[in-house]
Amino acid sequence: MQMKLRTNVFDLWVFHKEKVEPEYLLFHTSQEKADKWFKGGRFWQNPGEFIADGEEVIDAIKRCLRDLNLTYKHIWVAEHTYIIYNSRRKNIEIIPVFAAEVEKKDEIPLSWENSEWGWYTADEVLKRIKFRGLKDGLHWTREYISENSAPLQELMLE
Repeated sequence: MQMKLRTNVFDLWVFHKEKVEPEYLLFHTSQEKADKWFKGGRFWQNPGEFIADGEEVIDAIKRCLRDLNLTYKHIWVAEHTYIIYNSRRKNIEIIPVFAAEVEKKDEIPLSWENSEWGWYTADEVLKRIKFRGLKDGLHWTREYISENSAPLQELMLE
């Protein structure tokens, strides 16, 4: 079987600025999802989604935010992409990173894939996430967008 290159998935760093320091949305993998797809390994991650055939990435981002009952203020491209080998799908995935500033919600719906969620400062996020792609994506989101006093307008999608 030939390995495929997939480009239909993205990461989305969702944040709000209600406090002095931005807070980022993270989800903790449910045990059910971990057992099904990750050999029992649970981890924290930011929202991400698949892009449907024929769907524009901005529409997939908006769909992801709607599914979380979040209202966005702005959506940016974070000027970062990373590559992983997905052992479950047995392919290589190129994952672009985007960011969305939202209005903070105290209730976020959980799917079967996640057991808990929370808003965390960048330092708290870095204590939770394990994977280099997530850490690098957060770094560039902070650098260009969420913790930049003048976010790069040329990266704003909406």
